[in-house]
Amino acid sequence: MHWYGVNVRLCTYPIVNYKLMESRSNKQIVLESYRKVIRDLDLSLVDSYIREDYIQHSPTVKDGKAGILEMLHFIKTLPRPTEIAPSPIIRVIVEGDFVAVHLDIRFMGKRAAIIDLFRLQDGMLAEHWDAGQGIGDEDVDMTNGTTTINEKANARESKMVVRQFYNSPLKAEGYLSPDFTEHNTTSTLLNWPDDLKMHRIMAEGNFVFAQCEGMKDGKVFALYHIFRVEAGKIAEHWSVEQEVPAIMAHGNGMF
Repeated sequence: MHWYGVNVRLCTYPIVNYKLMESRSNKQIVLESYRKVIRDLDLSLVDSYIREDYIQHSPTVKDGKAGILEMLHFIKTLPRPTEIAPSPIIRVIVEGDFVAVHLDIRFMGKRAAIIDLFRLQDGMLAEHWDAGQGIGDEDVDMTNGTTTINEKANARESKMVVRQFYNSPLKAEGYLSPDFTEHNTTSTLLNWPDDLKMHRIMAEGNFVFAQCEGMKDGKVFALYHIFRVEAGKIAEHWSVEQEVPAIMAHGNGMF
């Protein structure tokens, strides 16, 4: 089941008139879409947030706005939760028209770390990618840690540190802070092959998001990484990995 099936209290940002999309930041638009469309299941607002030519990369959801509507109609048939859950939104990283959102989803006794990536166009959601990984008892730290972005940090420099790390054959040497914290114990920063393909990288302040593709055991994986950079070193790392399925609900691929 795709994570959108989770019905949770997504955020507590003040409600803004959705007709004024052009006056709000991309971050506000994405967070409002989570709250109003996904959490509240107000299908009347889909036309206000989702472009008609919306491109879907999540493997289980059909393409276009019609795919979103089909998914939401299905969610409406599910039982509503009896308890209000805490907001699953942990971190949000914005650069230009791209917004990456780190989530901690709990549903039907299961828990997963999800990273969504949206591209916005003219104040509306135009394209979406995601990857997710289940959180087991041994991985309870997968979404914990620092959440506040250091806005004074130079995003370009933070991005350069991460790029240099990816390109270095000796990844730990010179790039990791002495108090470096790894949050994914099953897929650490250092146990992936050197030939990762980076599809996108973006940064806000000292936080960097990278969307990558890699091979493991003969299978293709989507690898989404979030880094916190401090004093020119990688101080903290979160990630999710998801196998790319052979059959998807669309022909757009996961990247």
